[in-house]
Order: sequence, then structure tokens, then C-alpha cells
Amino acid sequence: MSQAPSNRPNPQDTHLNRARASLRQAFTNYSQFLRSTKNPSIESALKSELETISSNLKKLDQYILRIAVFGLVSRGKSAILNALIGEKVFETGPLNGVTQAPSVMTWTPSGGFVSESRSIIPESSSKIRIELIDTPGLDEIDGQARADMAKEVARQADLILFVISGDITRTEYKALCDLRQAQKPLIL
Repeated sequence: MSQAPSNRPNPQDTHLNRARASLRQAFTNYSQFLRSTKNPSIESALKSELETISSNLKKLDQYILRIAVFGLVSRGKSAILNALIGEKVFETGPLNGVTQAPSVMTWTPSGGFVSESRSIIPESSSKIRIELIDTPGLDEIDGQARADMAKEVARQADLILFVISGDITRTEYKALCDLRQAQKPLIL
């Protein structure tokens, strides 16, 4: 005997709809305040917040969650991502510097399918896509290039995963403090 389909809403959609409604309300409120203010510093801050809200709405509409992994060289960043998805997708090796540039893989939790391209998305029962971003070791890239790469990847991420292999070092602590400036949730 088959069961009738449930009329209950999908909890995933319910949470996403609440988040969308909240962001749209914030967007409306900030927009109204922006039109009424004459203070240039407030205008600048409001425009920045409106861009962030707009970007978050777009990600919600696309059902994308971006998780970026950071850490020093040879801490196991790629191996942790592989373990999370249960497949060896990110290249690992015994030598330092296997990951030379940020690398993105898209994963759909229910399908278990992994793709190396943002544009190839498998059909699955889950609407959510998780983009896993593997980055080079923060101590591999020289000075400003490393800082710029980390800042940009952290800005795009929804969640930052910071990998250490023992007690945190002074260099790791400094990098962690720099990443916190992105004001994203961070898991150590």
C-alpha cells in the first residue's frame, strides 16, 4: 500500500523562505533610510550593506552555500574536504604546495555528485549546492598576493573552515585574526 504524499512543507524551503523574507525586509528598510539621509559616511555604509544583502539574496535564490578552507601549507586542507564529501576530489600529496590556486568543487548532498565546474550541476532531490573552496597554504604565497587572495575568497564564502594540525602557531593565529575581519562564521 502506497502512502499519500505529505502536505507538509519542506523544512529546507521554509527556512530559506524565512531568510529571504528577512533579507528583503532589511533591503527595503536600508533603501528607505538611504534615500532619506544626507550624511556621506552613512550613505557609504548603507550602500555597502545593500550590496551584501543583495549578494546574500542572490545566493539564497541559487541555493548555494560556499565553504572555504584555509590554513598553512601541509595542514590537510584538501584531505579534510575529501573526507567531508567521502571522495578523493581535491588533489593531495606528500609534498608541500599541491594546491597552487583556489579550487572550487560543487557538491549536492543528496546526489553525492561532485563537479569541478560551477556550471555543471547534477540533478538531485536537493536544491542546495555546496561549493567547497580549497586554498593554497597561507604561508606559501608571498605577502600581498596571499592577503588579497585570502580576503577575496573569505569575502565570497559563507563559512570559513580553518585547519591546524596541532597547537595553533603565531603565524596561524595572525592568519585567523585576518580572516575574522571577513565577519563570517569560522570553524577551527
